[in-house]
Amino acid sequence: MISHIKKALFPLFILPAFLCQAQDNRIPALPPALEIQVHHVPKPVVTGGHPTLFYEIHLTNFSPWPLLLTKVEAQDAKNTTALTLIKDTGLLERLAPGQQSPTATIPPGNAAVLFVEYSSATGQFPAEIIHQVSFKNTLRDTATEYTITGAAIQPVTSPAIVLGAPLKGGPWTAVYSPVWAQGHRRVIFVKDGVARIPGRFAVDFVKLDSTGKFAAGDDDRITNWYGYGAGILAVADGVVSSTRTDFPESTALSNHPDYAAHLATGNYISLKIAENTYVFYEHLQPESIVVKAGQRVKKGDVIARLGFTGQSTGPHLHLHVANADAPLGAEGLPFVFEKFTLTGTIPDFNKFGSTPYIPQSQPVRRELPVSNSVITFP
Repeated sequence: MISHIKKALFPLFILPAFLCQAQDNRIPALPPALEIQVHHVPKPVVTGGHPTLFYEIHLTNFSPWPLLLTKVEAQDAKNTTALTLIKDTGLLERLAPGQQSPTATIPPGNAAVLFVEYSSATGQFPAEIIHQVSFKNTLRDTATEYTITGAAIQPVTSPAIVLGAPLKGGPWTAVYSPVWAQGHRRVIFVKDGVARIPGRFAVDFVKLDSTGKFAAGDDDRITNWYGYGAGILAVADGVVSSTRTDFPESTALSNHPDYAAHLATGNYISLKIAENTYVFYEHLQPESIVVKAGQRVKKGDVIARLGFTGQSTGPHLHLHVANADAPLGAEGLPFVFEKFTLTGTIPDFNKFGSTPYIPQSQPVRRELPVSNSVITFP
């Protein structure tokens, strides 16, 4: 139940002639040239009771040989204590774009992104984190493992943004997963020559009944979905920054257009709640938006209705927070909800909508809902 983009494009770099000549075994090989960078400084968010950093390591292979990643370790820069280690299948699961071979190989002149989610057992993060990346040259010297250290980051220590409820009652499934290859977390948009991840912390809310179904009767008809038409609430006091209201709505899933990436949002509202802090509500019902740009709203005000517009596979509310009023041209920021009740867990998301969830009743305060958990708002 997510909006997503099929592919993200990564650049191909032209290699200098003197590097290409090094493929001749008569010429001494230069050390493989792998650049590692973290472009967006992470800020912790609490989920499942654990403070967690979500960030990306960008890796560019400037050498003329395929480089096989073997492990990536995050370390405390002060004493090189290991914080988290990613290797083996973990590398394959976290590396994008997907590899054609069952190895974490970056071809010559190509770039890849390693998606990292690191939870702290102590609740604290070092003042500075560095990354040690190990890899092999798969054509010239497979016995040698190279290791480089870099991509230093200083995590932001201020608390995550606290939001009120975007919807009433429930149960609502908080649909997202950091490991989905084409989920919001993994979708990189390039605008004005800058790559960003607006949906780094995005959640899609789908309403269920007590049996775990999201529609009554024929789920092809959008009006049968339990969440369709639900009131969308302002999550904080703020000023409406922008809206889009011109999207029509399909009456059924089967006749919904395959919208292009730049039309993914459908009808939406951008609500400015602080400096460089914008809440995006997307896929809203046509003619349901009752606010306009420049209008002040209060926390809890009904500002629109849940709908089925834009790039969507079913009626739901897409919610994310970003650092600019640009749905696809801003960096996603971490946020937590003031309070909600953990109502249940879904044992197998492949059967989402067809099998009951496992009921629970646990009050939660100031957390991001756990991936694909079932929650109830006040």
